[in-house]
Amino acid sequence: MALSDNIVKYRKKNQLSQEQLAESLNISRQSISRWETGESLPGIDNLISLSGLLDISLDELITGEPYLHFPFDYGKPKNRWPVFFLVLLIIGFSGIVAIENIFIALLLSIIAYFMGTFMGPFDFKRYYTYWTLNRTGITYISDTKGKYTGIDELIIPLKALFHLRKPQFISYKKIKSIEIKVDLFAYNPNAMITFDSYVPNMGQTMHEMFYLLVTTKDNQKIYLDLRQYYWPDSNERKMLATILTFLQRKNIEFIDKQNITEITKNRDIKLTKELYRLRDE
Repeated sequence: MALSDNIVKYRKKNQLSQEQLAESLNISRQSISRWETGESLPGIDNLISLSGLLDISLDELITGEPYLHFPFDYGKPKNRWPVFFLVLLIIGFSGIVAIENIFIALLLSIIAYFMGTFMGPFDFKRYYTYWTLNRTGITYISDTKGKYTGIDELIIPLKALFHLRKPQFISYKKIKSIEIKVDLFAYNPNAMITFDSYVPNMGQTMHEMFYLLVTTKDNQKIYLDLRQYYWPDSNERKMLATILTFLQRKNIEFIDKQNITEITKNRDIKLTKELYRLRDE
């Protein structure tokens, strides 16, 4: 989006008229009009003032993209409250019978853990599988996978709990290519007849796999999970388009066969729904 379009967009978002913005900058309304039509550009001093008045960073004003702070942890949970709830769930299931029958208490604990990690709405793997974008490279886990099995769903949270996460770092100079990809289901969940507005890809375990496939210059494959983008209010959804732009500016082959980069620039579009539409039309 051009600078002129951004000035119009954020002026209106802040409910300012051209006259009001011009008065705040001590310039004429005609100057604002010329900026918004692209006839002229604001100088650096006015850009800085616009950034403050419109409450956005200079990057977002000029490029339309939010500022990318480093390091950026993609998919890392902000707190451990979900873990506490999981523990309470296990205690609630097993605590009552623990004194009378240890075996049944253990069985109920396993059932509660299975329900919490595999069937619940929160993806506990995120405590282990998150990755970090840095200025000079990417930090990731050593045993990253493109697709996790049911056993993985149960074991990985335990690895995080016992601090068995083994991060590794790869510099951009050692990366040969990066491919962004969504593994769509053979069927379109949006076209199915459902009850109570439920569709199979609503639960965390039922979401289509969404990832960056990083291929190093020595042909190592690294999978970076992007599924946190599916949550509408997540910071990952807000920042993904900016992250992709940042990666594309590196001297790395960037592969996007599904045109995901363009789709993610509009955060109001549901990515998987749009990809199914493009695939099936």
